[in-house]
Amino acid sequence: MENQPCRAEQKLTMLMKHIPMGIAETDSTGKMIYQNLKAETLLKPIFVANNIKGNNLFAILQPVTPSLIEKIKALPDDSENTVINELCSFSLTFGGEKLERHYYFTVTKIAGCILTSFDDITEKYQKERAMLQLASDKAVMQGKFEIASNVLHDIGNAVVGFGSYITRIKRTLEENKTGNLQKLSGFFATQQKMMTDIMGKDKAEAVIGMLNGINESQKNSQEDIRKSINEQLRIITHIQEILNIQRLYLSGHESLEKRPIHLRGIINDCMSMLLASIEKRGIKVTISVPDKLPTIEGDHTRLMQVILNILKNSIEAIDITATEKNISLDVKACTGSLMLQVKDNGSGFDEETGKKLFTRGFTTKASGTGLGLINCRTITEAHEGTIDIASDGFGKGAVTTLKFKV
Repeated sequence: MENQPCRAEQKLTMLMKHIPMGIAETDSTGKMIYQNLKAETLLKPIFVANNIKGNNLFAILQPVTPSLIEKIKALPDDSENTVINELCSFSLTFGGEKLERHYYFTVTKIAGCILTSFDDITEKYQKERAMLQLASDKAVMQGKFEIASNVLHDIGNAVVGFGSYITRIKRTLEENKTGNLQKLSGFFATQQKMMTDIMGKDKAEAVIGMLNGINESQKNSQEDIRKSINEQLRIITHIQEILNIQRLYLSGHESLEKRPIHLRGIINDCMSMLLASIEKRGIKVTISVPDKLPTIEGDHTRLMQVILNILKNSIEAIDITATEKNISLDVKACTGSLMLQVKDNGSGFDEETGKKLFTRGFTTKASGTGLGLINCRTITEAHEGTIDIASDGFGKGAVTTLKFKV
């Protein structure tokens, strides 16, 4: 019976020694009276990284959490059952590598003893921080989606308004017939003898010639205007289709309608939409498309979105002050596939950048979203195609290759 208290004390000592949490007992100066195995393990990195001599807890903790030391020292001598909790975040350098650590300390002063318990919560802390960052990023992305949705709505309204004005111009043009001028010209032609008697032969012929010239010129001008209006209306239709696709993308309800389409037509439509930007920057565009090409199964507007994005990237990659500004589009029919290569002599990129181009959120543009190329790849793969972008380095341009099954 006399050995029972002794055995209980031994059990408590063994429990304290092997408990999976650091336990250290010190006096009021920080001198270590006792520390268990876990405490030695947790304190050793701090001890070694800061080249600390001796065995004083305060000296060991001073480089990483001086505020905790000050709180302990500030405890009154007669204080009892006092508890201090503190989270300590610090970094240690070993072999040139910086390690992040987060320890949680609980200091208890009881019966004249100072007991410090602590544990490494780095993994838990980092997970919680990652979750908070994820929630924050999600909220930011949701806000961006809402802004983008509103912007698309406003652009859509503007496009509809623009389209209505173009339609009104077309209607006015159709109502403005050249028939009256043609009739007037014909009337003067039939009355040429009378006009010759009144005005003289040269003047009569000059008037009739002038009327015929005005009539022909007006016919040609109206035909050019009519073609331009029809082209603008077609572009507006494509813009509306692209806006609808983006709205569906933002709402998470995408659809893909495939039908036989000609790659030449898609390239022509894209060039029509980018013509103003190309001419403004003085870029020379060369297009090589064979007369006979197989069709591919796909969505015309979605593939337009891909090629538009590729062309815009090439346009923006070319320095506006460069002497030579070239973009080429080359289409080739291969066995079982159709290939489009878009080459530019723009800024190019290095190998490391090339590895990140299709990473969501990665962008080399100051105002980019990092979604353009990932969307292009998604659309291309939905058409059973592939997309690849290569460059020989900075200042050496880039080559984008699209391949589709036929």
